Amino acid sequence: MDFHLQRKTVTTVFIIFLIIFFSPLLRANTGSITGKVIDSESGSPLRSATIMVKDTKLGAFSDVKGEYKVRNLKPGVYSLKVSYVGYLPKEIENIEVPSSQEVNITVVLQPESRMTEEVIVDAVRSNDNQAAILAIRKNASNVSDGIGIEEIKKLPDSDAGQSLKRVTGVTLVDNKFIYIRGVSERYSNTTLNGAAVTTTEPDKKAFSYDIFPSDLLENISVVKSFTPDLPGNFAGGLVQLNTTNFPDKFSLKFSTSTSFNTNVTGKSDAFIYSPGGSTDWLGFDDGTRALPADFPANRREIDHLRTSSYNPYDTTGAKEKYEALARKFNAKLWRQDRKTIHPLDNRSFSLSFSNAYDLAEDSRFGIVSSLNYGNSYSLNFLERNRLTASGSEFYLANGTVATRSVNIGGLLNLALKLGPDHQIGFKNVYSRSADDEATQLEGQDVAYQFLDYKNFSSHYTQKELYSTQINGDHNVFSNNTLIEWRFGYSKSNRDEPDYRRIRFARQLADAQENPFTPYSPEIVYTEYGDGARVGRFYSDLNDNIFSGALNLTIPLGQMKIKVGALTENNERDFNARSITIITPPQGLADDIDSILYDYKNPDRIFAPENFRVEDGFRISEDSKLMDSYSASESLWAFYFMLDFPFKAFNQDLRFIGGVRFENSHQTLNSYMINDEKVEVNNINKDFLPSLNLIWKANELTNLRLSYSKTLTRPTFREYAPFAFFDFLTQFLVRGNPSLVRSLIENFDLRYELFPQAGEVFSVGVFYKTFENAIEETIFPQQSEISRTYDNAKGIARNYGLEFELRKNLGTILSFLSDFTINLNLALIKSEITVLQGGKGTEDTRSMWGQSPYTFNLGLFYYNPDWKTSLNIGYNIYGKRIIQVAQQGIYTFKDPHIYELPRNMLDFSVIQPLFSNMELKLSIKNLLNEKTIYQQGGKTVDFNDYGTDISFGISYKIQ
Repeated sequence: MDFHLQRKTVTTVFIIFLIIFFSPLLRANTGSITGKVIDSESGSPLRSATIMVKDTKLGAFSDVKGEYKVRNLKPGVYSLKVSYVGYLPKEIENIEVPSSQEVNITVVLQPESRMTEEVIVDAVRSNDNQAAILAIRKNASNVSDGIGIEEIKKLPDSDAGQSLKRVTGVTLVDNKFIYIRGVSERYSNTTLNGAAVTTTEPDKKAFSYDIFPSDLLENISVVKSFTPDLPGNFAGGLVQLNTTNFPDKFSLKFSTSTSFNTNVTGKSDAFIYSPGGSTDWLGFDDGTRALPADFPANRREIDHLRTSSYNPYDTTGAKEKYEALARKFNAKLWRQDRKTIHPLDNRSFSLSFSNAYDLAEDSRFGIVSSLNYGNSYSLNFLERNRLTASGSEFYLANGTVATRSVNIGGLLNLALKLGPDHQIGFKNVYSRSADDEATQLEGQDVAYQFLDYKNFSSHYTQKELYSTQINGDHNVFSNNTLIEWRFGYSKSNRDEPDYRRIRFARQLADAQENPFTPYSPEIVYTEYGDGARVGRFYSDLNDNIFSGALNLTIPLGQMKIKVGALTENNERDFNARSITIITPPQGLADDIDSILYDYKNPDRIFAPENFRVEDGFRISEDSKLMDSYSASESLWAFYFMLDFPFKAFNQDLRFIGGVRFENSHQTLNSYMINDEKVEVNNINKDFLPSLNLIWKANELTNLRLSYSKTLTRPTFREYAPFAFFDFLTQFLVRGNPSLVRSLIENFDLRYELFPQAGEVFSVGVFYKTFENAIEETIFPQQSEISRTYDNAKGIARNYGLEFELRKNLGTILSFLSDFTINLNLALIKSEITVLQGGKGTEDTRSMWGQSPYTFNLGLFYYNPDWKTSLNIGYNIYGKRIIQVAQQGIYTFKDPHIYELPRNMLDFSVIQPLFSNMELKLSIKNLLNEKTIYQQGGKTVDFNDYGTDISFGISYKIQ
């Protein structure tokens, strides 16, 4: 056992010992009732509402966010009476408060003008916050769906992306990107605690949700219709990630788990890996993979040193410097070894602490903190095939990708409540992840170069995200005017240190004649080489967003006026270098040539002593000016919104509408492939209207109608002409500086029924039009496939139907009262017309990423006697275009690359032990269906990830 593992094991045992030893001192036997008081018409929080526990002297006031907490309740059954000026009081009976637990009760108050008598209801105890989420959704101003932390905990979802796929109309791509309502991730947006977050992906307009552990979240909301107080830069949906705001009580929780992957765990020497650094287990490289400290700063300097090194008249010692520099690269990193992965190698830990402290009357200080660590190993069996413009196969390959993933996440939220009318918060989220991939591919080029390949790569990627925010909420003046302000900063970094790629090849004809024909490194005989064949790639992406927002909500009777302003400034720097290996003009010496074919030991081929100016390997650089770019985007936004409940034809209606103005300025500086300078300087001023009408037929139903105009702007990467060869997908990726923004019109109609707390039935239709839709496109380019971005011509359309049902089955059959079902279905169609087929003909197809259907099913069983939870999650999506073939290039029918439907089934069982401990068994991807991609009816890609089985234990003190 290595030193780091020993240290982590001792630390884990020590923490568990402390928890068990001190738990009798920290446990309490009183419970509490918490919740939120909201307006039945607008869904807005009601501040300074009075909450009294009948037949006691206990009570509370709701704070500036409408939240309340009644503490120090002995185990028993209670009744609450909630009142607020101008609203009918409500009494909630039969609230059962267990020992050392809290009960969440969301209270919806009716304006006095709507009813004339006090409302008395029977409380339905909620074991999670899903009922509260649905109550808020019922009164929300826009069309939205969501998932709460308790439902996330029930299923084997380790990150935010896995949780989001449970939401209506949402599908997950590559296990980390989301498609909403059938449109790709570039048409979605993400906020964290209301503020913009940077991306960790250089090639995507997307937030990589796999970097964000689900344990750090309180809930996830997906907003599908636009209102002026939201960012206007989305069409599919706005994903709102929310962390815990203010703790209700003391809590200390430790959990740990281990997992088993059917592809790799326990399989003898199945896992492929390359040597790494001493801090890989922490998710960052210790410098082992870094460029040598004194390496030339750019291609010009290395060119000068290389040419000087073989100049017989050089007097600067260039030869010695050049050889010494080449020998500083760590040759051992070229090697790929094998080992056996054991169940305890896949492990995770989490520790969380929260508490609230009374400072003075009605004033409290709260802290919420957590730390997460995960280390896992996976093995993906894959196939990669590529087609020519006529549809014949030219590249056929299969192999494996072995990945070690490390994830670390931390959260620290501080909050200060100064009476019921003022609250200040300081929120911090940190997440770091690292993927260490070793790839082995075997294949053939049967159409262009006629080669038999053995390709190897070692790819270490580390990502870092930090988001901090200070915010305040203040209830001022006698009419309860709400002032909300927020200042935020988000930083992300994505670093690829020493992405090593090496391709060994032999002539296909030679291999067919003699199967023992040796492979040799595919080194290009030029002074610059080709890093996509034999080389080391380094890149660094830094994104920074500074933001500030001010919102003012002014109640005028039952009407509310909301105005606000926002500013965001996003800056990105991207730098990439491709270091290559080349040979001398006169050829390699015999001692090197004799080991050149040892493809199993590339570290022996590229050993330091084999780098010699006259007769050995040399280093060069094939980086171009276009391989780096800097970009910025500044945004100023102002909005006006009216929230107005009214009566018409004796029916309760609510209007929410207004306009948002966004002034954006995007810049990018880079170069084209011919070193011609590229400057993007786009200024857009857009007015984005929003009209929403809600008909409340009764207290249980809503009918929503909405219209809005939104947009999506090109991302920095979509602009940047930087060309990068993706070794794994075999695509050459480049941007397009001529892109323009897309303008979208959105129409929504939805019917909602909320039979009782925690239940919902909804059905809705939506319709969207896209002007200048931005899509990824592919086209063949001799021995490779290029991928770029382009604006589609004409108007694209996207429309569909969404259905959702969340129901306790006991209302249907009494003996099924312990079962709850949650299912949702989306039927989606889209149309976009482009020129296609090389003959100038028109092709009407679905939009990039659009699935014709998505279906989710969740079945939850809870045994109240044993407190056992059994949970099943099922997900499937329809056939969708994952890569769009560029118009006029391919000559065969329907040349787009499609991802085929895939059935995914997850299972978990949770069993509490005693009052503090909990066991959880999870099985993810139980059916283990492959992810299959086809083009022209032929399979071009498939991935086999295996099934994951995990077992966890947690201990909580509260």
